[in-house]
Amino acid sequence: MWREAKARLDDFDVEKLNVYILQVMSILRQNYCSPKYLYFMLPGQQKPVRDSDGTIRKEILVPDIADFEARWKASVNSLEDAFKVLKHPQEYGVINSAFLPYVSILPVFAALRAQSRNLPPTKQLDARRKLRHWYWGSVFTNRYSGSVESTSARDFLDVSAWFADDAAEPALIAEFAQRFRNVDLRKETKKGTSIYNGVFNLLILQGARDWMTGDVPRHDDLDDHHIVPDTWGKKNLENGIHGSILNRTPLSLDTNRNVIGAKLPNQYLPKLISDNGEETVRSILESHFISSAALKILLRDPFEPNDFEEFISERQRTILDAIENLLIKERLDLSPQLRELDSKTERIELNLRKCIDLTLSSDAAEVPSHVIQKVDERISRALKKNAALDADNYQKLAGKLEYFDLRELAETITSKVCWDKFESRFQNKDALNTKFDQLAELRNGIRHSRSVSEIAKKEGEAAILWFNRVLNELPA
Repeated sequence: MWREAKARLDDFDVEKLNVYILQVMSILRQNYCSPKYLYFMLPGQQKPVRDSDGTIRKEILVPDIADFEARWKASVNSLEDAFKVLKHPQEYGVINSAFLPYVSILPVFAALRAQSRNLPPTKQLDARRKLRHWYWGSVFTNRYSGSVESTSARDFLDVSAWFADDAAEPALIAEFAQRFRNVDLRKETKKGTSIYNGVFNLLILQGARDWMTGDVPRHDDLDDHHIVPDTWGKKNLENGIHGSILNRTPLSLDTNRNVIGAKLPNQYLPKLISDNGEETVRSILESHFISSAALKILLRDPFEPNDFEEFISERQRTILDAIENLLIKERLDLSPQLRELDSKTERIELNLRKCIDLTLSSDAAEVPSHVIQKVDERISRALKKNAALDADNYQKLAGKLEYFDLRELAETITSKVCWDKFESRFQNKDALNTKFDQLAELRNGIRHSRSVSEIAKKEGEAAILWFNRVLNELPA
């Protein structure tokens, strides 16, 4: 059975696959996957189980060989499915096993994929979205660098519960949102680490185009390219900083080795720009998270160590922004146009919160009581999940407003107790409610992965323009 399975899974070159098959079986059958629990997957083996009243009884998890074989087959299928989706350049971007952030995440990832397939069809889209969010959170918090089996068991239970209930969001999700800005990508110089590989995967997902051909390179034709050459870095920089992921990006083998070679960007980019236009070249470099500001730095002549420092600082900012926009705010699956609209609706929500805080003089007692009650319940649940949150911050109105949804912002502004304070800005309550409806229709369609009709898009764009005009005089 193992030889047959190995042939199916062999194109993803990882060790311990025979153990991983058993671990997926174990997670799906008994939620655990440490070695002592694998023993209970033997056909007919009795597992001691302690009931709530303290009594211990025996339970057989796998009654016979036929049951074992069925579970083995399902586990192999789940791992094969996991490998395929991880390698997909538009799903997770792990173009080969060398760029897998964690090998040890495979059993629980495969088990959760299998779990999501068992949900009703209408629930699977949301479950896959949550699975992606958990996966990227695990990658960029180094979650699977320690006690893997216990973490896998906990995550399987927590994410499965989240599939069923939005309110059961694992603490990892908030932790990811809080901690990712503290990641020092300068130190990520070793290919194969979780964060190095995670950024490289994100570049693949971004559709990073070859600098010379403009094509998205085939994934069997990629080099891990030093943007500022390795030879220059070894000569001019210390501590191997030139090997940081901030100075790396995927290019085709031919472009990297035969066209660019050891040239500095200021030696070939000017010619590329003059022949193709700055806008074209800038667009291609942006697909590598190289901003316009970073491009200007790369074009400096002479290019010196302090220029390199400026370049990697700017690229760190750009990559962290991409992690926030694409992974935390989950805009990865959106078209560029919808990403922009989602970003604009978010800015309006932030400005509405600021408007309410200023207009009500930061006094939470001014907000309708039923709104504050719902918000305080959300905050209470969030604080229980994540002890790192600052509870004092949520005593203030500005902190509470972070947990208002769009409808609650509208309810607050248009309520009987508050409207007289907002009327001079928004003028007409019915018109304001219409604009809120249009904005909510666009926002919810984008955030919940529903198709957005042209009418909803146009009305949403009109609402964005209206809110921007009304809110444009808020202090910075």
